[in-house]
Amino acid sequence: MPSSAMPLRVSAVLWDFDDTLVDSLPLRINALTQALLDVEIEGVDPRHVLLNLGDKTLGESLAFLAGSHGKPTDLYDRYRSIYGANGPRLLRLYPGVAEVLVELERRAMPMAVVTQKYRYFEVEGVPAGAAVELEELGLTGRIPVLIGIDDVTKTKPDPEGVLKALHQLGVPPEHALMVGDTHADIGAAKAAGCWSCLATWGVPDPAERAAIAQPDLVAAAPADLLDILGFAAGTQQP
Repeated sequence: MPSSAMPLRVSAVLWDFDDTLVDSLPLRINALTQALLDVEIEGVDPRHVLLNLGDKTLGESLAFLAGSHGKPTDLYDRYRSIYGANGPRLLRLYPGVAEVLVELERRAMPMAVVTQKYRYFEVEGVPAGAAVELEELGLTGRIPVLIGIDDVTKTKPDPEGVLKALHQLGVPPEHALMVGDTHADIGAAKAAGCWSCLATWGVPDPAERAAIAQPDLVAAAPADLLDILGFAAGTQQP
């Protein structure tokens, strides 16, 4: 696929969640910092861990990290409990994302979220997970389809989650655009047969990420997506 133009009209947009729609990195860093302190793991940079997962899930990465330090491998459960107890109400969309979502909704563009985090779980009886976070952000109605790690048997870059979302939306892969910040997002899009767009507004080293992921398209700011889709904010639907 060429990187300069979209030969087919896009009929759906799929989003990654963390570091794409929402600026959750500070909250995730705080949660992982506390979890590492709790199990007495020193000399590990939480930011580096969170931004360099590769094809692994965070759960897999933290299990390996804990095991390599001779600690119990339930580190991810500890992290998830800390984050789930404090994170959702403090989340914020990246600047510019809300405006793009409003414009896509105005144009009746079907949307979904495909994330590596759990769709729903509870922390001491308190609801948590991506579904709760979407609701806190007021996005449940705007983005009605949510596929979490608890909805799939294989995670990104496997296309299972993307294909499940497209099935629920009733859109063929070749008419969909997947927007995400990692090469796992791009790999899942490509494996599913979707257009892929690397979102670089929330991550470091965008050029390096693009070189590794080889996306069809790159968006340096949320508003770039409207240009990619051939939309101008506020114009009438053709």
